[in-house]
Amino acid sequence: MASDDCKDACPAAGEICWLEVPCTDIDRALSFYSAVLGWESANPEGCPSPLPGPMEGTDAVHMFRRGRMHGAFVKMSSPDGVAAVADAAHPAKAPVLASYNVSSIEETLAKVEAAGGRVHVPKTAIAGGSMGYFARFVDTEGNLQGIWEAPAN
Repeated sequence: MASDDCKDACPAAGEICWLEVPCTDIDRALSFYSAVLGWESANPEGCPSPLPGPMEGTDAVHMFRRGRMHGAFVKMSSPDGVAAVADAAHPAKAPVLASYNVSSIEETLAKVEAAGGRVHVPKTAIAGGSMGYFARFVDTEGNLQGIWEAPAN
């Protein structure tokens, strides 16, 4: 895509432009994120894409999109390829954490649980709610993700 064609379709400088979600089951991951965040398959045939090059520890990729954000579910060769969620016993295992803007944390967490994920941190006020609210969940593949809701006007 030429840079002139990218003005409306490409993220602004500093925005997330590409996101890779490691998984062990591409169909399950796509189903989960479609149900929870409305992500769409970007593969015309609906099947995993061929690997763009040698990617050790990776079996396949499946592209997705949501608005101006694009990414891929990356099927790992081994379940050990998906990072474990950080917890009190292993605080040093904290992954890079993406957070997604949602209109309702309660509704989104209900979708997370209905789609097979689990709540990791319930809805939590930031600065008493003046800066909005956040929550975290674990997807069906074991990845930790964040969500953020704007403060009420």
